[in-house]
Amino acid sequence: MSARVHTAITHDPLSVDSAHSFVSQPSAGAVVVFTGAVRDHAEGRSVSGLTYEAYVEPAADRLAALADDVVGKWPSVRAVWMVHRLGALAVGEPAVVVGVSAAHRDEAFAAARFGIDTLKTTVPIWKREHWADGGAHWPGTD
Repeated sequence: MSARVHTAITHDPLSVDSAHSFVSQPSAGAVVVFTGAVRDHAEGRSVSGLTYEAYVEPAADRLAALADDVVGKWPSVRAVWMVHRLGALAVGEPAVVVGVSAAHRDEAFAAARFGIDTLKTTVPIWKREHWADGGAHWPGTD
C-alpha cells in the first residue's frame, strides 16, 4: 500500500481541517495533526506577528523529499500532509501544518515529530519577527 502525500508552500491561509481530512484513512488507527502557530512572544519580547519568506522552488522540493522520507522510515504511514505558509501572519495564525496517519499511534506520533522537526531544520524558510514595540528581527542572524 502506498501512502498519500500532499506538500505545499503557500501564501494562502492554512486549513487544519483539510489536513485532517486528507490524512484520515480507513486503514489508519492513528491520525496526528500538528499545527505551528504564531505566538505572541519570543526571547522575552512581545511579538505582533511574523513574516515568512522562502526560495519557493527549493523549499517545495525539499518539503516533498521530506514527506517521502517520512513514508520510507515508517512503512505503516498511510498519508502525510506538510504545508507551510509564507507572507505576513498575525499572532494565532497557523504557519505550518503537518499531518500523518499510520496503522498505530507510536508510528504516527514519531513520523509527525520527525516531519516537523526536520522541516524546521532543513527546508529553506525564514521568519522575521515583528515586535510589538515596532522593531523587527530575523532569528539566527545575530
